[in-house]
Amino acid sequence: MSISPDSILDIFETETGLPRDKLRPEATLAELDIASLDLVSIAFEVEDKLGVEIRTEELKPDMTVGALIEQIQLLRSA
Repeated sequence: MSISPDSILDIFETETGLPRDKLRPEATLAELDIASLDLVSIAFEVEDKLGVEIRTEELKPDMTVGALIEQIQLLRSA
């Protein structure tokens, strides 16, 4: 079963407090000013809710929201 971008964005929105319209695919994590603690929370929630384990060291500030969504979807299908 594939994971929808909306389900991933729901986690982003909940964990960061950012409105959905700010979570554009081309926006980087640094541009969104997402704190490292929020990234860890996102990783835990993705694993808990979607069954996909993300290594937090892979979450780089220059990574875009779209790239992270793609990575989660690829990990799920692997």
